[in-house]
Amino acid sequence: MLLLDASFLIALSGEEDRRRAGAAVAFLRANPGRQTVVSLVAVGEYLEGIEDINQGLRFLRRHTLIGLSLAVARKGAELQRRLNQRLGENDAWLAATALVHDLTLVTADSDLTRVPRLKVADFTGFAL
Repeated sequence: MLLLDASFLIALSGEEDRRRAGAAVAFLRANPGRQTVVSLVAVGEYLEGIEDINQGLRFLRRHTLIGLSLAVARKGAELQRRLNQRLGENDAWLAATALVHDLTLVTADSDLTRVPRLKVADFTGFAL
């Protein structure tokens, strides 16, 4: 399963709004049949950056939403303590969510590649 971060959601919704497929659409086409999930952390980041929140909520309906849990909080705390340089808070929550649920984190943020055992997919290099 794929955990989509806000950078991916912003790119995908922009491509759909412009009716012009780009890297996000190409990534999804290269991964047919893989279920997509979105953390409530990424939902907050995504909605913060758009003009029409109701339209954004409609856009998010196609994905399964996943919340936070004690296991995710614990994993996030462990990550932050063990990394030489802390992650941003939202990135730590997303990395912990992916690790706890064995998800691949789809992002444009190369900083997340330094998290041990985290499966990261950079969608930005995909093309149609």
